[in-house]
Amino acid sequence: MATADIHLGRKSSAVPRDWEALSTKHTWDRIVGAAIRNSADVLVLAGDIVDKDNSFYEAIGPLQSGFYKLQQAGIEVYLTAGNHDHGVLPQIAANSEYWNVHLLGQGGEWEIQRHSKNGMQCQFVGWSFSGQFVSEDPLLFLEGSQLDPDIPAIGVLHGYVDDPEGKYAPLALSNLAGQQVDAWVLGHIHTPQGLKQQSPYIAYVGSPHALSPSEPGVHGAVLMEIQGKEQLRTRNIPLSPVRYADLQIDVSAAKNEAEFRDIVLSALLSSARDKIPEMQEVYCLVYDIYLQGENAGANSMDAWKQGLIDDYEQELENGTLLCVRKVDNEVKPVVSNLRDLAKDPSPAGKLAETILAIQNGDTTPFLEDLIRDWEQKLKRLNGAGTYQDLNKEGRLSEPAESREYILRECHRLLAELLSQQEG
Repeated sequence: MATADIHLGRKSSAVPRDWEALSTKHTWDRIVGAAIRNSADVLVLAGDIVDKDNSFYEAIGPLQSGFYKLQQAGIEVYLTAGNHDHGVLPQIAANSEYWNVHLLGQGGEWEIQRHSKNGMQCQFVGWSFSGQFVSEDPLLFLEGSQLDPDIPAIGVLHGYVDDPEGKYAPLALSNLAGQQVDAWVLGHIHTPQGLKQQSPYIAYVGSPHALSPSEPGVHGAVLMEIQGKEQLRTRNIPLSPVRYADLQIDVSAAKNEAEFRDIVLSALLSSARDKIPEMQEVYCLVYDIYLQGENAGANSMDAWKQGLIDDYEQELENGTLLCVRKVDNEVKPVVSNLRDLAKDPSPAGKLAETILAIQNGDTTPFLEDLIRDWEQKLKRLNGAGTYQDLNKEGRLSEPAESREYILRECHRLLAELLSQQEG
């Protein structure tokens, strides 16, 4: 069984209640239990098991307890250190009294260990961070000749694929695929992501615990059955106590607030109930909603949506708590005379002209100025010292394309102007 990025010491964000069960140390207990229930021979942990060095005392107790339970069940643990736990994980491993725990590649040196059971063998090859930043692809220093070509090889690695300028062990997918390794278990990207399905299998197994709304979907561990070289089957095991989801809802038909509520709640509950079969372990389901469509009352929806964010909670049939973190109003106002309005030299006319230019793939001097201003401000934002830590982690992603963002804002401002004129 394989997982990564547990980040012991953290809890899920943007949840309505401060449940202790939403701490990652409880998800570690779930991982151990799942490995035992599924009769795993090996548990693989691909880095960032502990959130930071200052989480040492919080992490060592749960980790050692889990290692003991796994040892009692005859399960061995092969793990590597990531950029977050490069200092603390080797120390915890060194303090471990359990024979079943093997830290691979300590000090940034590749290491190969063989595992044998019931007359079958496989080999684990791994590399660990020796510091917070690593700017070279560690695969450049892997000597494949040390691997036995007749035994299945599992690579365990923490790093960033196809980010050649990155500081977190930048990996080239071609280098991964070119090694004499039958499967790569990767850490660093929290959302599960399959990069190659076979010959070799390459995947970010993802964090088993969804930590923020930027990590939607099912999170858990991957159960890997290896019967020989190039004979690999995988199955996902959901484990996260929190699930984040995005939902687009068309509210074009809403004529008033009551109808708006009916449409939104119907779509929300339908989406949530569809997920129940895969939420046996989920305590809280958190939605980000995106209102879409065209509606004459587009601006009124800014007020209508607020109660949904502030007050709405509902327990689903399986016991999962359903709530809403945010509602983005992307509804366009209904403007029947947009082309005529675009000829008007007023501010409303200028907005209408800009909307038409974007929709038709054209440009205007005003639109070019807006895009230039957008790009300059975005560049300053991404270069601001306040956000450097986020940039280093790759968490500060660029917003939507400038034209799409400007289009939404023009629609919003035009609706506001027109409603003021009507008033």
